[in-house]
Amino acid sequence: MTPPPSMAKFREALGKRYGDRLTPLKQMPPREIISTGSLTLDLAMRTGGWVRGRTHEIVGPPSACKTTLCILTAAEHQKATGKAVGWIDMEQSFDFEWAGSLGLDTSEEMFTHIYPDDAEDVSDMNKIMAQSDLYGLIVIDSIGGMESRKAFEKDAEESTMGRNAQVITRMVKQAASLARAKNITVIYVNQLRANLSYAGQDQPSGPRALQYNTTFSVRLARKGGSATDTTRKVKDGDVEDEVGRLFVAKVTRSRVSPSGRQAEFWLFNQATSEYGLIGIDKADEAVALGVRMGVVKQSGAFYTLPGDDKSIQGRAKLLAEVRKRPELMDTIRAEALKLVAHEVKEDDDE
Repeated sequence: MTPPPSMAKFREALGKRYGDRLTPLKQMPPREIISTGSLTLDLAMRTGGWVRGRTHEIVGPPSACKTTLCILTAAEHQKATGKAVGWIDMEQSFDFEWAGSLGLDTSEEMFTHIYPDDAEDVSDMNKIMAQSDLYGLIVIDSIGGMESRKAFEKDAEESTMGRNAQVITRMVKQAASLARAKNITVIYVNQLRANLSYAGQDQPSGPRALQYNTTFSVRLARKGGSATDTTRKVKDGDVEDEVGRLFVAKVTRSRVSPSGRQAEFWLFNQATSEYGLIGIDKADEAVALGVRMGVVKQSGAFYTLPGDDKSIQGRAKLLAEVRKRPELMDTIRAEALKLVAHEVKEDDDE
């Protein structure tokens, strides 16, 4: 009887045949992470943000800031990696002015925006961009807006059942492989649709392959409650203008950490002296999380920031101080992520 080959020789043969698809024996490097643009969501994901080299999904109803969160992620990606972003806009609704106000570099060297005609175009564009080695992040906006070429070409009464699902299934499987091979992050924007089997329970659009091939799924929605608690307004003479809304982001699926946590953040559509810059109110996030996790020390109405000896009386003054010192947000974020990483390790040990 011929003895089996040693594991080392067998792995060597596998490596010759399949190349870099074989995971090496040496210790794997730590995950590369890209911030979502929201400190509270980064912590709710327990990783600090999206995992590079993976595909992810953002789901939600209309006006739930799905595209805005992708723009914020894209801006964070550009700052962290220096690589370009590809944006495949099936919705035909990308706003360059809004994206620029959120910090996205839309120059030709750092950003490519393209309009597909159909689902097949989306799949091909994603493949071409991923294989070019020029992009580090690709956003597909959106899965719910994709429709197959056959559906556009046929008359309304002609059936094209299943064709769109086939195209999207093939795309997400291929994208997952390319993301790993090229270390590209792919984010799918998705909508909710009515579940005809269970009345009242909306579900994400698209085939089940999205569930199996994406690492994170984050569901966005406006925060429910009174307008006083969930919106921010400023007065200009006799006119009251809404400048901010409160959103909720729940981590509904994660393959790299425990899921189920949710984040809340304020999103402002214009800069004001009272609430700060356009975008997510990072100062408010830093204060809320810093206090909750003990990074910002609280004693009654007095607060002490990390690295400071003096106390600040009142949350309003604390917020104002953090807005003046943006470096504090990075410090609070780093300390809070350390605590979250410790929590995840303890969960794994148990």
